[in-house]
Amino acid sequence: MIKIVLLGAGHLAFHFYEQLRSLSGVNLIQWYSRSIEKIDFAKKQLMITDRLSELVPADLYLLCVRDTAIESVSETISPKGVVAHCAGGVPIDRIKGSSRKAVFYPLQTFTKEQHIRFDKVPFCIETTNQKDQKILNDLSQMLGGIPLHIDSEKRALIHLIAVFVNNFGNHILQLGSELSQKHQIPFDIFHPLIEETYQKAMTKGPKNAQTGPAMRKDQETIDKHLDLLEDENFKKLYLNLTSSIQKNT
Repeated sequence: MIKIVLLGAGHLAFHFYEQLRSLSGVNLIQWYSRSIEKIDFAKKQLMITDRLSELVPADLYLLCVRDTAIESVSETISPKGVVAHCAGGVPIDRIKGSSRKAVFYPLQTFTKEQHIRFDKVPFCIETTNQKDQKILNDLSQMLGGIPLHIDSEKRALIHLIAVFVNNFGNHILQLGSELSQKHQIPFDIFHPLIEETYQKAMTKGPKNAQTGPAMRKDQETIDKHLDLLEDENFKKLYLNLTSSIQKNT
């Protein structure tokens, strides 16, 4: 039985709360947030606190706090268990204090409103103590995930790539949605196209799945699209992406 204390009240912390308390091999015993009203709903299920000085003994302390808060929070607490942050782009040595240090980074995007399980999610794991590898390996497998032993340097690259495929990709969808609204076109008609695009990228590989006027070097269509775009920032982005596609195909 792994005793866990959860710290933070962001998107990931809420998903850990939902999943960890349902696992038979885990005892989620306490939840910390500096804004205790955010986690007040959980007070009947476990101990909650807004004071780091009140943290109870546990095997694992999961830091689901902002990247910039990892250092200050970790140097404030003095637990006997392992302290693991859950950030993709933060090195393990950002955890301060005398605690055993680790990283437990799930390679997935989380929002509170969207229910998601950890099934088949890769967990990038790094520890300063070999024995702690087993604790985090076991936890990731209990959650249904896949443990991967990744050091801070490689994890930073993984996080960079995740920003490209997730955050930047989603931003392009946002811009498409805004264009749809501007021209009174329902965005949901593009949903099958979005699903097929990402599914094909996963099965065939993104390069093999690339289609469109940039790929075909169809300058007539490209010029027509540029004429339709009134916003200069949209035009610059269209040209930059077109150039990038043509250089990489």
